[in-house]
Amino acid sequence: MNNSSSLKAGRLLTAAFGVVLIAGSTGGFAFAEEALPEGFKKGELAPEPAAEMIEAGKRVYFTKCVWCHGVDGAGDGPSADRLWPRPRNFNQGTFKIRRTASGELPLFDAKKSTPGQNDLFETLTHGLPGSAMPSWEGILTEEQRLQVLSFVTTQLVKDRKFTDKQSEAQTVLQLDDLKPIPATEESVTKGAELVKEKKCVECHGTEGRGDGNAFNLKDDWGFSIQPANWHKCWNFRGSRQDPYNVKNIFRTFSTGVNGTPMPSFADNSTVEERWHIANFVNSLCERKADGKPLDIDPLADKPKINFVVSSGVVEGEIPADPEHELWKNRARRYVAMGGQITHKPRNFVNRIDDIWVKSLYNDKHVVFMFQWDDRTKSVATGKLPWAPTEVNIDVKEQDPKTGEEGSIATHQNNYAVYNDAIAMETAVKWKELPSPIKPRYLFGSNEQYPVDIVKWEADGSLRAFEGTGWDKNFAERDTYEENIKILHSEWKDGRWTVIIQRPLGNKKDQDYDEDTFFEMGQYIPTVFFAWDGHNGDAGRKMAVSAFYYTFLEPPTPREAYIYPVVIAFGVVLLEGWVLTRRSNKRKGKTL
Repeated sequence: MNNSSSLKAGRLLTAAFGVVLIAGSTGGFAFAEEALPEGFKKGELAPEPAAEMIEAGKRVYFTKCVWCHGVDGAGDGPSADRLWPRPRNFNQGTFKIRRTASGELPLFDAKKSTPGQNDLFETLTHGLPGSAMPSWEGILTEEQRLQVLSFVTTQLVKDRKFTDKQSEAQTVLQLDDLKPIPATEESVTKGAELVKEKKCVECHGTEGRGDGNAFNLKDDWGFSIQPANWHKCWNFRGSRQDPYNVKNIFRTFSTGVNGTPMPSFADNSTVEERWHIANFVNSLCERKADGKPLDIDPLADKPKINFVVSSGVVEGEIPADPEHELWKNRARRYVAMGGQITHKPRNFVNRIDDIWVKSLYNDKHVVFMFQWDDRTKSVATGKLPWAPTEVNIDVKEQDPKTGEEGSIATHQNNYAVYNDAIAMETAVKWKELPSPIKPRYLFGSNEQYPVDIVKWEADGSLRAFEGTGWDKNFAERDTYEENIKILHSEWKDGRWTVIIQRPLGNKKDQDYDEDTFFEMGQYIPTVFFAWDGHNGDAGRKMAVSAFYYTFLEPPTPREAYIYPVVIAFGVVLLEGWVLTRRSNKRKGKTL
């Protein structure tokens, strides 16, 4: 009897506990629903793609994608070891650019290609700027893009399943329904304060150039990564080929970047705060002098290039202070840089992808201001094992073996540190070059058409060389070095500013066979080089530009200022005479 009573009591207690558990669970789900981050809503998992879509996508993948992402989708294709960042490893189902909450799978529906409703389709369509992942629009049809994604999400994502309702959820940022806050001065100021409050500067740096914690961050696969440089919005992975769109920045701060140390701020900030942060970050991106966005080349996803570097004339001394009004008012030129990969040692990972150039000249000198972003100031310790004139030097390029251990991504931040450096190369006998011939961009062609090279290094040296070929050591030009001068060199908050003065030159007192003669109103072939010492750059392992042209603007004739005044005065007199004549006619008078 006692056992029976105890059993009944136990059943009642168990039932009661079950009711409480169910109620508690229900309450928990309700709380979870209420606790969604502001700006997010629950979404539904998409159905699995049809078998024919998956099979068609397999054919596309093994034609276009396998070379980087590998046979099994592990990011280990034949090209992967020479790429940094490395291609995505699909196996874990970790994707960076999404509208879903932190840690969740991205939006993908094999039947939809609607913007805002298919994260992976947008990534494939627009690519990931700042990486080797290109835009596939125009190469693959819309159907092919959906097909290959069907194959990737079902066959290559192995640790998760896009249709698993027990383990996966979709918490979707309602980006299209959230109205941006206007980027007023007040909003930008609040954003700047929040960036400090949220400790974003610890990684992205005081000025947002990615120099806060540049070399200690790793992704989920153990490879080095770097914080984004907010001044180059065209390199944002999720810019969707629309770099100045503040919504893309808002999305990244709301969802985080899976697989990296970049967290979501959805749980510790309001929608309004995230708009302020996005406005501030967007305000830092490089712009034109009038504040408008730079024109972006749709093919390169980089600022459009003007190949003429104009130098403006000034009277008197050219200032050494980069904040001087003359320099501030001078137009700057964007110079695109690429890794030198023609001759060994090659620069497969180029960390200096652009420099900005300004120039002024007077009756004696031409001066160039170079500015470029570099996350660290690099100066070699001790004496370098080669002479400044040596070209064929042995520096680390890439292990010939394959595999992650020997890959470029593994070597990042583990190179010997050399000097940061900048150089410009100009053709010496540029007037004698039959059009359209130019000396070879890499240190000249031969002794008949040598090039004039002026190189600054972070150890404070400034040298002049003569180049006669890519594999020939430079010739020193000590006499010319006496006439060149460093006016300013400073690394601050992730940016180098270097101002170099050199002789303007003339045929009377300058050796035209060795030195470039900068002649007003002429286009002088010019090439720029840059070295990132932390990247192990030295010798031919460097960044290099295409040919640009230095152009010394002719001074504005005095008549250009006098004639408009004289003409305006004449117009006023003529108008006065006409009005007087009309007035007199009305009064019946004649002149």
